[in-house]
Amino acid sequence: MDPQGFSDLFEYSYWAFDLIWPPINKLNDDQFVLDLEYSFGSIRNQIIHLISSHRRWLNRLKLEQPVARLNITDFPTISITKGEWDVAKVEMLDYVNSLDQDALAEVIPYQVSSRSVETRHPRWKILFHLVNHSTDHRSQILAMLNTHFNMDTPEHDYIIYLWENR
Repeated sequence: MDPQGFSDLFEYSYWAFDLIWPPINKLNDDQFVLDLEYSFGSIRNQIIHLISSHRRWLNRLKLEQPVARLNITDFPTISITKGEWDVAKVEMLDYVNSLDQDALAEVIPYQVSSRSVETRHPRWKILFHLVNHSTDHRSQILAMLNTHFNMDTPEHDYIIYLWENR
Protein backbone atom coordinates (compact mmCIF):
# COMPACT_ATOMS: atom_id res chain seq x y z
CA MET A 1 0.00 0.00 0.00
CA ASP A 2 1.20 3.50 -0.71
CA PRO A 3 1.43 6.48 1.70
CA GLN A 4 -1.88 7.94 0.50
CA GLY A 5 -3.58 4.61 1.19
CA PHE A 6 -2.39 4.63 4.79
CA SER A 7 -3.36 8.25 5.18
CA ASP A 8 -6.86 7.35 3.96
CA LEU A 9 -7.13 4.39 6.35
CA PHE A 10 -6.18 6.51 9.35
CA GLU A 11 -8.51 9.33 8.26
CA TYR A 12 -11.29 6.74 8.00
CA SER A 13 -10.49 5.32 11.43
CA TYR A 14 -10.69 8.74 13.08
CA TRP A 15 -13.82 9.63 11.07
CA ALA A 16 -15.45 6.48 12.44
CA PHE A 17 -14.47 7.41 15.99
CA ASP A 18 -15.87 10.90 15.44
CA LEU A 19 -19.22 9.18 14.85
CA ILE A 20 -19.24 7.52 18.26
CA TRP A 21 -18.35 10.59 20.32
CA PRO A 22 -21.93 11.99 20.10
CA PRO A 23 -23.42 8.85 21.71
CA ILE A 24 -20.62 8.84 24.29
CA ASN A 25 -21.41 12.47 25.08
CA LYS A 26 -24.98 11.43 25.99
CA LEU A 27 -23.54 9.47 28.92
CA ASN A 28 -22.82 11.06 32.25
CA ASP A 29 -19.30 10.72 33.64
CA ASP A 30 -20.35 7.94 36.02
CA GLN A 31 -21.68 5.88 33.11
CA PHE A 32 -18.55 6.62 31.10
CA VAL A 33 -16.27 5.11 33.77
CA LEU A 34 -18.68 2.33 34.84
CA ASP A 35 -17.06 -1.11 34.76
CA LEU A 36 -19.14 -3.07 32.26
CA GLU A 37 -17.12 -6.23 32.91
CA TYR A 38 -16.06 -6.55 29.30
CA SER A 39 -12.67 -6.14 27.66
CA PHE A 40 -11.03 -3.19 29.46
CA GLY A 41 -14.07 -2.57 31.65
CA SER A 42 -15.49 0.84 30.85
CA ILE A 43 -15.88 2.90 27.74
CA ARG A 44 -13.32 5.32 29.18
CA ASN A 45 -10.85 2.48 29.70
CA GLN A 46 -11.27 1.33 26.09
CA ILE A 47 -10.44 4.81 24.82
CA ILE A 48 -7.49 5.31 27.17
CA HIS A 49 -6.18 1.87 26.16
CA LEU A 50 -6.27 2.93 22.50
CA ILE A 51 -4.56 6.25 23.13
CA SER A 52 -1.91 4.68 25.31
CA SER A 53 -1.17 1.66 23.15
CA HIS A 54 -1.10 3.68 19.94
CA ARG A 55 1.31 6.18 21.47
CA ARG A 56 3.54 3.32 22.52
CA TRP A 57 3.44 1.94 18.97
CA LEU A 58 4.14 5.40 17.62
CA ASN A 59 7.29 5.50 19.78
CA ARG A 60 8.35 2.11 18.45
CA LEU A 61 7.72 3.24 14.87
CA LYS A 62 9.97 6.24 15.51
CA LEU A 63 12.59 3.89 16.99
CA GLU A 64 12.13 5.46 20.43
CA GLN A 65 11.47 3.90 23.81
CA PRO A 66 7.72 3.49 24.38
CA VAL A 67 6.24 6.01 26.80
CA ALA A 68 4.58 4.74 29.97
CA ARG A 69 0.97 3.66 29.69
CA LEU A 70 -1.55 6.30 30.64
CA ASN A 71 -3.15 6.02 34.07
CA ILE A 72 -6.91 5.69 33.58
CA THR A 73 -7.63 7.52 36.84
CA ASP A 74 -6.10 10.65 35.29
CA PHE A 75 -9.14 10.71 32.98
CA PRO A 76 -12.24 10.87 35.19
CA THR A 77 -14.52 12.63 32.70
CA ILE A 78 -15.62 12.43 29.10
CA SER A 79 -14.32 15.91 28.35
CA ILE A 80 -10.83 15.25 29.73
CA THR A 81 -10.66 11.96 27.84
CA LYS A 82 -11.88 13.55 24.61
CA GLY A 83 -9.23 16.26 24.96
CA GLU A 84 -6.51 13.62 25.22
CA TRP A 85 -8.03 11.73 22.28
CA ASP A 86 -7.88 14.86 20.14
CA VAL A 87 -4.20 15.42 20.96
CA ALA A 88 -3.35 11.77 20.20
CA LYS A 89 -5.31 11.94 16.94
CA VAL A 90 -3.22 14.88 15.71
CA GLU A 91 0.00 13.14 16.78
CA MET A 92 -0.85 10.00 14.83
CA LEU A 93 -2.18 11.74 11.71
CA ASP A 94 0.84 14.04 11.56
CA TYR A 95 3.10 11.00 11.75
CA VAL A 96 1.24 8.90 9.19
CA ASN A 97 0.99 11.83 6.78
CA SER A 98 4.76 12.37 7.00
CA LEU A 99 5.64 8.91 5.67
CA ASP A 100 6.83 8.11 2.16
CA GLN A 101 7.01 4.72 0.43
CA ASP A 102 10.51 3.98 1.70
CA ALA A 103 9.47 4.74 5.28
CA LEU A 104 6.50 2.39 4.98
CA ALA A 105 8.78 -0.42 3.80
CA GLU A 106 11.39 0.11 6.52
CA VAL A 107 11.64 -2.86 8.88
CA ILE A 108 11.14 -1.82 12.50
CA PRO A 109 12.65 -3.92 15.29
CA TYR A 110 10.67 -3.79 18.51
CA GLN A 111 9.92 -5.44 21.82
CA VAL A 112 6.67 -5.97 23.66
CA SER A 113 7.94 -6.91 27.10
CA SER A 114 4.51 -7.74 28.53
CA ARG A 115 4.20 -10.49 25.93
CA SER A 116 7.87 -11.52 25.84
CA VAL A 117 8.04 -10.58 22.16
CA GLU A 118 11.12 -9.32 20.36
CA THR A 119 10.67 -9.16 16.60
CA ARG A 120 10.62 -6.89 13.55
CA HIS A 121 8.08 -5.96 10.89
CA PRO A 122 7.81 -3.49 8.04
CA ARG A 123 6.35 -0.21 9.26
CA TRP A 124 3.27 -0.63 7.03
CA LYS A 125 2.30 -3.87 8.78
CA ILE A 126 2.43 -2.21 12.19
CA LEU A 127 0.34 0.68 10.90
CA PHE A 128 -2.17 -1.78 9.49
CA HIS A 129 -2.33 -3.38 12.94
CA LEU A 130 -3.14 0.00 14.50
CA VAL A 131 -6.09 0.58 12.15
CA ASN A 132 -7.36 -2.93 12.84
CA HIS A 133 -6.85 -2.46 16.59
CA SER A 134 -8.92 0.72 16.45
CA THR A 135 -11.71 -1.05 14.59
CA ASP A 136 -11.79 -3.81 17.20
CA HIS A 137 -12.10 -1.44 20.16
CA ARG A 138 -14.45 0.94 18.35
CA SER A 139 -16.78 -2.01 17.73
CA GLN A 140 -16.55 -3.01 21.38
CA ILE A 141 -17.48 0.53 22.43
CA LEU A 142 -20.44 0.55 20.04
CA ALA A 143 -21.63 -2.76 21.48
CA MET A 144 -21.27 -1.39 25.02
CA LEU A 145 -23.26 1.74 24.15
CA ASN A 146 -26.01 -0.34 22.56
CA THR A 147 -26.17 -3.20 25.06
CA HIS A 148 -25.64 -1.37 28.34
CA PHE A 149 -27.09 2.06 27.58
CA ASN A 150 -29.70 1.19 24.91
CA MET A 151 -28.28 3.72 22.46
CA ASP A 152 -28.63 3.61 18.74
CA THR A 153 -25.16 3.52 17.29
CA PRO A 154 -23.95 4.80 13.94
CA GLU A 155 -22.80 2.76 10.99
CA HIS A 156 -19.05 3.13 10.62
CA ASP A 157 -18.26 1.03 7.59
CA TYR A 158 -15.39 2.08 5.37
CA ILE A 159 -17.67 2.20 2.32
CA ILE A 160 -19.87 4.80 4.04
CA TYR A 161 -16.76 6.86 4.70
CA LEU A 162 -15.94 6.64 0.99
CA TRP A 163 -19.46 7.68 0.01
CA GLU A 164 -19.33 10.68 2.34
CA ASN A 165 -15.81 11.72 1.34
CA ARG A 166 -15.83 11.37 -2.45
